[in-house]
Amino acid sequence: MTDTTTTTATVATTAGAVAGRIRRGVHEFLGVPYAAPPVGDLRFRAPQPPIPWDGTRDAAHIGASAPQIDRDPSSPLPATGYATDEDCLFLNVYTPSPDNGARPVLVWIHGGSYMTGRGATVDGGPFARNGDIVVVSINYRLGLLGFIELGHIDPELAGSHNNGIRDQIAALQWIQDNITAFGGDPDRVTIAGESAGAGSIMAILASPSADGLYHQAISQSAPAAFAPPSTEIADEIIARADVGSVDGLRALAADEIIEIQKQLARDTERAAVNHPRLPGSSRRGLRPAIDGITLTRSPLEAVAERRIPLLIGTNLDEGTLFGFHLPKEIDDRLLHQLLTDHASEPDAVISSFRAEQPDADNRTLALSMIGDTLFRTSSLLVADSAMAGGTPVFTYLFEWQATEFNGFFGAMHALEIPFVWQADLEGAAAGWQRIMGPPGSWPTELADNMHDAWIGFVRAGDPSHPAIGDWPRYDTDRPTMVFGDTTRLVADPRGETRAAWNL
Repeated sequence: MTDTTTTTATVATTAGAVAGRIRRGVHEFLGVPYAAPPVGDLRFRAPQPPIPWDGTRDAAHIGASAPQIDRDPSSPLPATGYATDEDCLFLNVYTPSPDNGARPVLVWIHGGSYMTGRGATVDGGPFARNGDIVVVSINYRLGLLGFIELGHIDPELAGSHNNGIRDQIAALQWIQDNITAFGGDPDRVTIAGESAGAGSIMAILASPSADGLYHQAISQSAPAAFAPPSTEIADEIIARADVGSVDGLRALAADEIIEIQKQLARDTERAAVNHPRLPGSSRRGLRPAIDGITLTRSPLEAVAERRIPLLIGTNLDEGTLFGFHLPKEIDDRLLHQLLTDHASEPDAVISSFRAEQPDADNRTLALSMIGDTLFRTSSLLVADSAMAGGTPVFTYLFEWQATEFNGFFGAMHALEIPFVWQADLEGAAAGWQRIMGPPGSWPTELADNMHDAWIGFVRAGDPSHPAIGDWPRYDTDRPTMVFGDTTRLVADPRGETRAAWNL
């Protein structure tokens, strides 16, 4: 498909006018500021309103993403390496037309362990074109610049641990104030995200500051549990930087902050290799935390209280991307030891996984367990809590197996994203070819099934559509839509391992 672009109409926002482009029939407004640049004295502070501008701002190009560590080039995930800058609080709007159409709005929050990524990782064009939906993707502060608690050093910075979440909420407020001019309906906003983005969805639900700014939620592979803020990280950073104060941290260049983050990451990796364990959803560190300021409750409490429609699920092989710290050979003793932090009855868990995968060795079983301890168990707890609170919940399991890398990664973490967003159909899938193979070899029916289900949920709160049939609400029978070589409804998939975790 020819990637032709033309200039689109000018749209007025609360900070000034923007002019974007038309690409493949969709109006795109890119790199639009939703908050002031978080630089200088604003580093580590809550986001401030965007600085107004005169005239018309060019919105035909993606803005810089947050400073971050580049992803390992050997990763099966799409490469990073795009432009970054501390002035990064931009969003992108994709709309069928900037008119008075009052269309439903889909807001995408990217993943990346709260340390990498950008809103423009996805292209909102397919949803705008196929679903008559306005799509907004956002950047937010990452890593040490977005998730470090400094309130114990400077009381004015209390709550800084959740600045990345505060950024997201500021973007939602911008949407409330401006999306009507782009053809969207501020009363029909669905927030969605994957991995850290899905964890961010849980954080937004747990934040009173976001009340009224959204109306539905989609959670794809959420680490749906939070610990208290970590003050130790800030103390460690100040010591490593040898600056002595917050002002000293503000005086460092962003690249120097990222270099310290690299050092911390290397230390964490070494510790994980020396003392292998199964990571869990509620890890402390550079991630959201219940601080009583921005986040005031757990995801389980939040979903039961909110009672907004929720679409939530995980992938079959989430753990294959997170087990590189494990030894090549795992004996029965170590496998049992790995479970002690997560299971009251490790032997029962091991037996259930061996029954589910009778030909797997212990390391393969451990990788499957990582997928559960990081994402599946917490997501199921969220679904159960939402259901008990009367919330409409729809659950899914993605199980399509990628064959590249000798099939090692399988239905890995994040692999559902190009299907949901129909990346291959838009020629935007170059980053996924290393794991999925060349476009044209992917199952387009699977992409259609997932894309149309997400459209149905965004538009009407129901992901059912003719190609997949009725997708009932989650209940005590645990009906789950399974997306793989076939799309089918299954009651309680992987039920034996679920029960072994006492869920």
